[in-house]
Amino acid sequence: MPVDYSIFANSLWVALSATLVLLMNFGLAFFYTGLVSGRNALNTIKMSIITLGVIPIVWWAIGYSLVFSGSGKFLGSFDLAFLLPIKINDVVSGTKVLTLSFICFQAMFASIAPAIISGSGVERLKFRTYLIFIVLWIVLVYCTLAHSVWDSHGWAFNFGAFDFAGGVVVHVSAGFSGLALAMVLKPRKSGDRGDGKHNLPLMVLGCGMLWFGWFGFNAGSTLEISPITIQAIANTLFATSAAMVAWVLCDSFAGRARTVTGICNSLIIGLVAITPSAGYVSISSAIAIGVIASLLSYVLIIYYNRLKHKVDDSLDVFTCHGVPGFLGGIMVGVFASHDVNPAIPSGILYGNWSLLYKQCVVTILSAAFSFVATYIILVILNKTIGIRVREEDELGGLDMSEHGEKAYNS
Repeated sequence: MPVDYSIFANSLWVALSATLVLLMNFGLAFFYTGLVSGRNALNTIKMSIITLGVIPIVWWAIGYSLVFSGSGKFLGSFDLAFLLPIKINDVVSGTKVLTLSFICFQAMFASIAPAIISGSGVERLKFRTYLIFIVLWIVLVYCTLAHSVWDSHGWAFNFGAFDFAGGVVVHVSAGFSGLALAMVLKPRKSGDRGDGKHNLPLMVLGCGMLWFGWFGFNAGSTLEISPITIQAIANTLFATSAAMVAWVLCDSFAGRARTVTGICNSLIIGLVAITPSAGYVSISSAIAIGVIASLLSYVLIIYYNRLKHKVDDSLDVFTCHGVPGFLGGIMVGVFASHDVNPAIPSGILYGNWSLLYKQCVVTILSAAFSFVATYIILVILNKTIGIRVREEDELGGLDMSEHGEKAYNS
């Protein structure tokens, strides 16, 4: 039989995309670290990169199996536990991608989601408890959503909702889980005053790494090298650029300082918002999605910041991931085009209202499930092993008390 070289080309692209998403964890680490105090720099970095150690092992043991096996509507089975049935030449059903390449790609998705959540609890969350939390969260929350939305037996998949690259599965779940974490942890003793935002150039570096890696995050989700792949790359670029421009204009009209922090946050908002529809919409629609998400998030953040003393979502995980992910998931039902991607029906922009209804149902239920399930997990952990460090350790910084080293000598 002739060799189908497209399998190797597609598998190599997906594997390369997996490494780009892996890079995003380090980008997130730098991004978050630049926004906290210097005495908590290493702790913040470690919470982002430790997921690359813990989560792939969970994924190998049961995670992949719970998402992509079995016939359950909400969660898969243990049929593929420890990946024992997977052979080196196996191909993902309905694709021309080697299963091992797909497994690695999905493992990186699972790894970055809890890293995003960590931003809501920096400077006061016990590292030991965090390790236990991310394992429970991946198994109970992430795997449930991923199976429901992406597996052919999942209820959301069969309901007819779409999430191209994890806007709902990754960002809505992480954003609303981050809100739950902030509420259970309570505000920092030092508030967001102290010596926060200790290294903004580091934040910008991390932001750049995130944008770079996001091309793999979105375009790798095509699982092939095709025109849709290039469409996803283009949409990831233009939606993000539009979100940044819209944010700067808002600052100008409102007479507010045009800060580099605001620019970087708007960049993340644009990236998150286009993720659910990166391979479903035209470039013009991608620009509209970036602008809409940026404008609505800008207004929300102004009011949300008034609650900072009550809900200390330290690094704005909810407003930079949960909200634009939520908006992006719904906007699939508005801007999706069957002409761009024949695998999806068109949205209301082209006269079809049913897709918007389905996107709203799945996005709302996913957000509610993520928040409630995470809240319950955290309350149980708080009642048993505790989730917050001692007050003296919090005020003195977690780098030394939790890890025995510090980022800076001065």
